[in-house]
Amino acid sequence: YDVVLMDIQMPVLDGYGATKAIREWERNHDLPPVPIIALTAYALKEETDKIFQAGCTTHITKPVKKATLLEILRAHQKRAA
Repeated sequence: YDVVLMDIQMPVLDGYGATKAIREWERNHDLPPVPIIALTAYALKEETDKIFQAGCTTHITKPVKKATLLEILRAHQKRAA
């Protein structure tokens, strides 16, 4: 994938755990890290710190504005190209 949109609050495996699993899989298979964009309803510093510690590239606070999402996707699309 070129970009992953990761919801932080999911049942069974939350976005932190899923991101950590993706990062471990990438390391184990010598793959470059795919940009992971966290989607969260929380904008507190503790939350964003936890998002980055899990391995996310950046984050967007929900609700997401279309223009914001497109801007971030374009930025990461250019990096992947």
